[in-house]
This record gives sequence, C-alpha cells and structure tokens, in this order.
Amino acid sequence: MTCDPRCFCPSSCGPCAFPWPTVGPTGPTGPTGATGATGATGPAGGVTGVTGMTGATGATGATGPTGAAGPTGAPGPTGPTGPTGAPGSVTGATGPTGPQGAAGLPGARGATGATGATGATGATGPIGPQGAAGVPGARGATGATGATGATGATGPTGPQGAAGVPGAQGAAGPTGPQGAAGVPGARGATGATGATGATGATGPAGPQGAAGLPGIRGATGATGATGATGATGPTGPQGAAGLPGARGATGATGPTGATGASGPTGATGPRGVPGLPGARGATGATGAASDDIFASFAVYQTPFTPKTQVILFPDITDPTGHIKPSNTLQQILLDPGYYLITYSVSCIFTSPSYLQMTPSYNGTSHLEFGVYFATSANGSSACGSATFMIFVPSATSFSLTYTGSSTARDGEVTITFLRLNREE
Repeated sequence: MTCDPRCFCPSSCGPCAFPWPTVGPTGPTGPTGATGATGATGPAGGVTGVTGMTGATGATGATGPTGAAGPTGAPGPTGPTGPTGAPGSVTGATGPTGPQGAAGLPGARGATGATGATGATGATGPIGPQGAAGVPGARGATGATGATGATGATGPTGPQGAAGVPGAQGAAGPTGPQGAAGVPGARGATGATGATGATGATGPAGPQGAAGLPGIRGATGATGATGATGATGPTGPQGAAGLPGARGATGATGPTGATGASGPTGATGPRGVPGLPGARGATGATGAASDDIFASFAVYQTPFTPKTQVILFPDITDPTGHIKPSNTLQQILLDPGYYLITYSVSCIFTSPSYLQMTPSYNGTSHLEFGVYFATSANGSSACGSATFMIFVPSATSFSLTYTGSSTARDGEVTITFLRLNREE
C-alpha cells in the first residue's frame, strides 16, 4: 500500500504508517454507535525524538467525485498521552518587593500573674576580717631646737571666764525632690506565717558620726595657779641627723714657698699593670640627623689612553666641600672620613684588547677594587663596575687610571661618592 498524497508521514518510502481511507462515494449516514469505554492512560512516552526534516510537498492530485457518506465508524481508541515537555530554562525576573503591610493591632494585655510567696530571710553573713593596717609614712626630719626664751614673770591669777556660747546649729540642707511613685503591684495572697528564724549575729558597729561644728571660742580665762612639776618622762629616740650646714668661705691663699732644688732623676720603674677600663658613660641624647654628604662625576665618548688618569666632570656637587674636584678634573679631593664609592666603566676596542681601570687613594693604587675585561674580536665593547668602602684618615685625592693594552674609544665612566655618618 502506497502513501496517500496528503500524508506527511516520514516513512513515505514504504508502507504507510498512518493510512488514509480510500475516497469513494459518500454513503448514507449510519446510526450513531455507542461510545466506547475510555481506555486506560498509557505510560508516558520516552524521550521525544529529533524532528525529522520536512519532506517535499507532493503534487496535488485531481479531486475525485464526492462519494456518498459512509456510515460513521465507531470512535477509535484514545491515543497515548504525549510526553510531557521539558521545563522551560529561562527563569523570569524577580518581581519588585511589595509595600510593607500596616502594623497589626496590639494584642490584649495578659492577666497579671499571682505574686509569689516571700522567701525566708537568709542568715546574716559573718563579719569580714579587718583590713591590714597601712604602711606608716616615713618620719620627717626633726627640726633644729630653737633657743629657750627668757621666763616671764608670773601674772596674777585672773577670774574664771564665763562659759562660751554654744555655736549656732548649721542650716538644714535642702530636701531632695520626691521620686515618682512606683506602680503598685497586685496584692498577693497572704502566705502562712513562717517559723521565727534564729536571731542573727550582731552586725558591726556603724561608723562614728561627723564631729559637730566647734562653738565660738570663749574669752580667755585667767591663768590658773602653776601646778606641781610632773615627773620627767623617758628620753625620746634620737632624731635623724640634720642637713649639713653650708660650706664656709674659702680662706685666703697663703704665700707660695720658695722652689726647692731639683733632685736627681731616679731610675725608670717597671711599667704598672694597666688599670681596668672605667664604666661606660650613659649614651647622650641623639642629636638631629645631619644631611647626607654625596657627589657624583661622569664622562662619556672620551678616548682611554693607556697609563693616563681619566678626566671626571662634576655631575652633582657637594656644597659642604668634603667631596670636590681638583683643578685638572683628574682627581677627586676627599676630606677625612668613611666613604662608599660606586663606579662603572665601558669602552669599545677596534681590535682584540683588554680594559683595566684602577682606583688610587691614600697615596697608593688599589688593584683589589679595579675593573678588568678582555675582548677577542674587532669592534668589541668592554665594561665593568665596582662598589667598595674606604677609610680616609687624612685628606687625600682619588683617581681612576686606565692601564689597558691599547687605546679605547667611546669611553664612559660614572662614579658616586657617599660620605658615611661615622666618626673616624
């Protein structure tokens, strides 16, 4: 059976999977058949297959004559339910936050709970131990005893003075404001009378009240009769030694005596054992940091001639004068001190040769701080650098001497001096 031209079944090359009924004359309308029972829903289908390409539309066939209506066929069974589509992958944007709802009405206040029974009074705690006595202050030095004044004549005994008027009572302080009355609590049920507790220990005595204001001093009464002399009390402890008195004025210098004759020179005695070094004194306060002292010199595109000193032109000068060029510009004059020196050198040789640059200071050359570089080709460049520290005990001149094997061209030297903050 070939496929009907109206069919879109993908299996158009073989037997039709969904055949269309043959178009014939329309038959008379048949009676309606009874509705069949709905079949059970079949299980969900498997994974939906990839949709095939749409086939080319076939040519439209000629329209056949309308046939008689055929009898209505019984309804076919319900087809299986198609597979559920995959959930969408795009999540919708979150909607705006709605306005805050109005505050709810306050709930009714709950009933006040019953007041609990009063607990029994606890026993009075023991009295704490007395604190330790404070350390007594140091006793002051006893002052010098003043001279005893002359005893005056005894005056007549005067009448007894009247009693002094008692001092007036101080004004009462202002009464503080009365605090706000607290909210009365609900009266609880009367509890049963508890047993009488044991009598607590007697509490500590309260602090002594402040002394009253002194009364107005009464008039001085007449001096009473002199009483009998009491027994002499024991001698008190000796007072601390008084402060030393001021140093007396220096006496006049006596006359110089005549110089005696020089005695014969004695033999030189053996050298004594060196004494122990004294204790190191305290470090003095740090003074303000002084400015650094430095200078730099340079030369470029100059020939290096064997056994000659290199001319060095000032680059950054030293305003203090500790580091300065000589009149010939072939030496750098250094004041005494410690110096950190860094220099670099380069040149070009037209034939195989070697570069040798040697610094000199403190009256001698120093190969240990020199620069050496050998070449083996025409037009080769040579270079090197050195960094070192020196101590200059007295003023000296510093120079760089070229002692290479041949004259070099395009010579270049840069040198920096930094005077270190350290005493020689």
